[in-house]
Amino acid sequence: MLKHNTKYFSCSHLRNSVVGLLSMVLLAMPMSSFARNVGNLPFNETFDVNNYQDIVWVTNGARHNWLSSGGWQGGGAAQIFPISNGQGYNGVGQFTGMNTEQLNVRWLMRHGPGFNSAGFDETKVIIMNRIDYRERPMIIGRGQDWRTWGACDNTVCRYEGGDYWPDGTDSFKIGDPPFHREDEWISVELEANARTGIIRLYITTQDGEHNGLYVQQTMSTPGGEFNYVDVIGGYFNTAAPASPDNYFIIDELVIDDSYIGPPAGFIMGNPPNPPILE
Repeated sequence: MLKHNTKYFSCSHLRNSVVGLLSMVLLAMPMSSFARNVGNLPFNETFDVNNYQDIVWVTNGARHNWLSSGGWQGGGAAQIFPISNGQGYNGVGQFTGMNTEQLNVRWLMRHGPGFNSAGFDETKVIIMNRIDYRERPMIIGRGQDWRTWGACDNTVCRYEGGDYWPDGTDSFKIGDPPFHREDEWISVELEANARTGIIRLYITTQDGEHNGLYVQQTMSTPGGEFNYVDVIGGYFNTAAPASPDNYFIIDELVIDDSYIGPPAGFIMGNPPNPPILE
């Protein structure tokens, strides 16, 4: 029980203590504590100009680097080196103010040649949120010597090959040869409709092998409206040693209330050139 020693504790002492505590909290807060209110949809971020620092999420040893000419088609892009200790959010987010029954988020993503070998056992690639609903549509990457993506209601996922955990027959894998997809641009789109209760994951690769709906999942509790996105890039449950090849790049982000699809001309039929890293 606290003793009532108020006569020895002045208002100025209390005020100074509160200010000091708030200062420590603010200093400890990552850049991820800020959010971008997107307003009317669609919302676009090309990353061509380095003015998006308010949406960079880097925690637990993660780092961010703006690539002025390392994006798709030579424009700008955001390069994220994931966490090196503990658990944490790394990527871009938070996006708020949508208030829509259907939410679509599409971006281009490119994983560095050492991303899969870094040892992450599970990654939440994007998290969507509804007002007053606990269930959240996600993309979760799981696998063994490779990583694939599933459409998920919270952590209950549907993969092309298997439920909850992929069985290895999945046609989309990120990893070293023969799995590939590291060091390639991939168009990723997650769609969630609160009225129908359907979550859809669309994947398009530049060689055209994947082009459209990849897998879908149903919500356990439909209803409500989507009002914000937590992270685009990754919530990593485990850390990995820092490496210059362990990164991912994000470009051409679009948020809307209907299907978006890959950018025009994205499918090339040939492997793309490597990005220009700085």
